[in-house]
Amino acid sequence: MQQPAKSGHLSVDPRADFCGELEGYAVTGEATIALDRLCGQLWNCRDTLPALACKDAGAPEGSTYAAAARRIKSLIKSS
Repeated sequence: MQQPAKSGHLSVDPRADFCGELEGYAVTGEATIALDRLCGQLWNCRDTLPALACKDAGAPEGSTYAAAARRIKSLIKSS
């Protein structure tokens, strides 16, 4: 697992951070510590994940953040 990326800003919305980390994960296939942590934070989030983030997560369009977080966490554990 890679170290979290260093960014110049602090976000207060884990959903936005999750989408950003998912984008990187989709490109590199490498999970960061931040993505792993965000999966835990969004484990029970019932909000709908944006369509592009669903694609990045390999989840059906209309999935919740929780469904995507659980899928990604499962993939992280299996690698």
